[in-house]
Amino acid sequence: MKLLKLLGVFAGLALLHGCAAIPESHKLTYEPQTEVSAVAGASEAPVNVVVADEREDKSRISHKKYSYGGFAMASIYSEVPVEEEMQAAIEQELKARGFGIDSSAPLTIQGEIIKLYSNLHLIDTLFTGKTVADSTFQLEVVSENNEVLYSKEISVTPEHKGVMYMSASNLARPIELAMEETLDELFDDPLFIEALLSSGS
Repeated sequence: MKLLKLLGVFAGLALLHGCAAIPESHKLTYEPQTEVSAVAGASEAPVNVVVADEREDKSRISHKKYSYGGFAMASIYSEVPVEEEMQAAIEQELKARGFGIDSSAPLTIQGEIIKLYSNLHLIDTLFTGKTVADSTFQLEVVSENNEVLYSKEISVTPEHKGVMYMSASNLARPIELAMEETLDELFDDPLFIEALLSSGS
């Protein structure tokens, strides 16, 4: 029985090994929230959105690992800068609620990506691994007079299980989940919506 388990582990590691030495890029996909309704007064409260990537290494979102030892191998990159992906996702959720996007608006949503990275765990079950994101996003709503009307830091660590191959999509999937979980938490906060509506009052 122990031999069979050991063989299973080695088989799983072999599958996970993939092409560990070859860098890859991935186009991140954001899944917008469903059953969203327009917010009363949103059409009278345009918003500007600016997101910056404050990570030390802005190019990578993950890396592959050598199966027998677990040390870092080839990098995984986002085809589009992650700050652009996050900004587009925020704007998409705002529009879904009736807010207009205007670079000259009296309110600005200022977002900063502090952490956003996906790590591969080679062994999760007997035959599969998992990828786990480490994400921290800082956001403020600022008036035209530089008054901070709202501030929030959101940290999430979503997992993508059942990984059998070190593909770019498997390694990047927790990044997509992190974006979605972050914006779920943000837009579920009534204080955030209240701050956005303050310019239209």
